[in-house]
Amino acid sequence: MNISRFYILIFSVILLSCGTQPVKVADVKSGDIASLDSFFKRSELDSSKAGAVIEKYKIIQHLTHLWKMDRGGKKYYLLEKDDITEMINSVTEGIYLDYILINKNGDIVYTRKNDELFGTNVNHGYEATPLQKCFLNRTGVYFEDVAFLSPSSKIYSLYISSPVYVEGNFHGVLILQVGVNKISGILEPETEILSRDGIIRVSSLEEKVFSKYPEFESIDMKSLDRDGAVFLNSTEGKHKFLKFSFKEINWIIIN
Repeated sequence: MNISRFYILIFSVILLSCGTQPVKVADVKSGDIASLDSFFKRSELDSSKAGAVIEKYKIIQHLTHLWKMDRGGKKYYLLEKDDITEMINSVTEGIYLDYILINKNGDIVYTRKNDELFGTNVNHGYEATPLQKCFLNRTGVYFEDVAFLSPSSKIYSLYISSPVYVEGNFHGVLILQVGVNKISGILEPETEILSRDGIIRVSSLEEKVFSKYPEFESIDMKSLDRDGAVFLNSTEGKHKFLKFSFKEINWIIIN
């Protein structure tokens, strides 16, 4: 595919998207399970739609070709970057912190914001990170819990990935990053989210994220799994714990 042909395809996708605007994420102010479930379903749909467009127009193959032409440089990539970003924006909610494209060899061939990732390989230096986990999960839309992007990164978020197959052959992965502020925005004030190991993943107080919830061992997990909700009296008052699950995500919501 030559560059002029690529621009025509991008323009066509954007025009077509104007006829069917993506559903706007409502300003949900309730922290109930239905609100989170709706948020995750919309993100799952976004990942599928964006992945389908990338597959249809062979974007990963094209970017890999440009990257090789430039011997790993950014010259040709920068010419295409804004158009690819606009294309993905046109078929998603527009709520994402970043978009990342990884080719079948693990090379990062596109990011919307984090240019430091461009040209690196998720199989080297990214072991057990969200990027590598998303790359290795290729059976459908995959959710990776809130974590730091890489060992040296200061950025933490939720990750949603979709594998890209062309004519049955694996060509790479699209990753959408969701900032935790977007998740906090649909929860009641002071609501926190724990993973099943008791680690705080979402909190309005940034210093609490990734710390252990102090009364985790006192939560009746059997009752939580059975009933979906339990209460706990503590020195800070009475807390309600709700169970939330969506695909790979298993959270405990504290009200």
